[in-house]
Amino acid sequence: MSGTDWNWPLDEGENLLWQGRPAPRCYTFRNWKLSTAGTILFLACSFWLMLGIQLVEIEHRSVLLVLITLPLVVTSFFLGPGQLLLARWRWEKLFYAVTDQRVLVRDGLLTVQFRSFSREEISGWQLRRFGDHLASIRILRGDDAPQVLACLEHPQLLLKHLPPQQEAGLARDSV
Repeated sequence: MSGTDWNWPLDEGENLLWQGRPAPRCYTFRNWKLSTAGTILFLACSFWLMLGIQLVEIEHRSVLLVLITLPLVVTSFFLGPGQLLLARWRWEKLFYAVTDQRVLVRDGLLTVQFRSFSREEISGWQLRRFGDHLASIRILRGDDAPQVLACLEHPQLLLKHLPPQQEAGLARDSV
């Protein structure tokens, strides 16, 4: 557990067992395949947009060329480089904690939000390793959506506070 105090909204008598945050590079580039494809598409669409603007200005062609391309440029930007910028911006406010009663997630883009659920809701967990000391943990909660604690360094420090189980044998891309 880090000596950093992230001001968790703990109930009276609740004890903090572990707190952490994602590794910044892992978290930012965790969807690198989609981001690479989006960046290539963004560059191609931007080139197409540039050609369309030139055709409209020089040869007085239809503005439709520009209007068709513009949504593609915007969409591909958010799939590519925009996704990386958004992930890095989101990382700044993303923290995780486990207490003797709950799992807490502090997150948000513009405003900080706290989410929590009881440790009793945990029905299991799955581990996706990125290396010897880097992994994401998917906490299963019965019928509720799983909570992914992404890109944790030394995940074994967190796992010792979760219910024991057989680690699910997952492929590297399943979490």
